[in-house]
Amino acid sequence: MKIYPVLDLLGDRAVHAIGGIRHEYQPLQSLDCETPCPIEISSRIRERFGLTDWYVADLNGIVHRDWNRRLIARLAENGLSLRVDWGLCDVEDLFEIGECPADSRMIIATEVLRDRSVFDALSGMMDPARITFSLDLIQGALNAPHDAWHGLSIEEIVGYVAERGVREIIVLDLAYVGCSLGLGTLPVCERLREQFPDLELITGGGVRDLDDLRRLEEAGLDAVLLGSSLHSGVFSPECLSRFTQTGVESVTRSNING
Repeated sequence: MKIYPVLDLLGDRAVHAIGGIRHEYQPLQSLDCETPCPIEISSRIRERFGLTDWYVADLNGIVHRDWNRRLIARLAENGLSLRVDWGLCDVEDLFEIGECPADSRMIIATEVLRDRSVFDALSGMMDPARITFSLDLIQGALNAPHDAWHGLSIEEIVGYVAERGVREIIVLDLAYVGCSLGLGTLPVCERLREQFPDLELITGGGVRDLDDLRRLEEAGLDAVLLGSSLHSGVFSPECLSRFTQTGVESVTRSNING
């Protein structure tokens, strides 16, 4: 199972995401970094843990439709491989964002996507191999504009997306993000893993400790997003070494594939 560190960007700063209440987000204090500078924070995490694959939420784009292209380009230039949630709402957003870093994936998230027809258009315009679909939840319920998915269940939405060639799915419950409440997405992930064994399945929100990581690994997750618990120093490099080194033997699907 892989570890993807999380950066939530607002302006030129990294912020601490808590429970999806974005107007209350404060500058991120990460490890021994003196500032919430995303470049400094990502460099420090990379030096300490050797992690180069990152999840980035562009809150400027998600909330204000004012995309943080320059800062995200700098992160990529600094040697990071990025999965970026730009806050894609409509097809026009793709043209506004423009060219993305070469070694990056674009996240299409249910939270802001206007409706299913927009997903159809975007998935037809882009290489599905560079799309990550984010199934956004709040307390286990779908977080999406009203009737955007025409009453489809969570499993039906994932099936619909997979039929159009997208192979990587994030399951993210905003109510658990930054709150150390435990694995709120685990029941959904277990159902999806059973029904879609060939998809790359990622989750995030609420991870507290090494036991939580082990539970996710046992459930067959391919990767986990780590934000608060990583930046606050809960995990040492030794704790995460089995998840950050290649070639580690494991009986789980996630480590075999990852």
